[in-house]
Amino acid sequence: MGLVPGRSGWGDIREQFMTLHVMAENIKTHEQFLQMIEHEDIIPDMARRLTKEALSEDLISNKRVLLDFIYNILSRTDENSPPIDIEFFFIIIGKEFFQVDRCVLWLEHKELNIPFEIGEKFGKGIVGEEMADAVKNITVVYKEYEAKFDKENFGDLNRCSLVIFEEIYPRSSWHIRMRLPAQILNDYPVSI
Repeated sequence: MGLVPGRSGWGDIREQFMTLHVMAENIKTHEQFLQMIEHEDIIPDMARRLTKEALSEDLISNKRVLLDFIYNILSRTDENSPPIDIEFFFIIIGKEFFQVDRCVLWLEHKELNIPFEIGEKFGKGIVGEEMADAVKNITVVYKEYEAKFDKENFGDLNRCSLVIFEEIYPRSSWHIRMRLPAQILNDYPVSI
């Protein structure tokens, strides 16, 4: 019996990634619609409140499914699968503001912007939420995983990168971009 075209491990991962993309876009549309309802003055208060409650519950459910789907894809990948990476964009301002600005999942050259709430949970789960040493924590986490993947991939670090920009004026701030293989998410499970 021969292989069915499109049903190899590679095809399945790519198909699942595209499904993730559709799910993330659906969540983005729901969030935009929810914001639109929030700011629409024509809708009566009671109708607005009931609509927001129903949409919010549906949105949370969709985010849980997306999160489960991400972990499912990561659990099915192996050395023969196409590489899936995770990239975080952190913003740190002074000692009072630390945010995961963006979180992007990469499959080869295709990117998937993870919904903000999930991306923030991923980022803060990996580097912690301590603002006083956020830059140091990010650097330590990066070096730890870089060393791990250096050993596992026999010196091929093409998938690991860390870029840190320090802004001095008008206020001390940091803009950090960290990219690592997405399998690190399995070490820091999050939930919604």
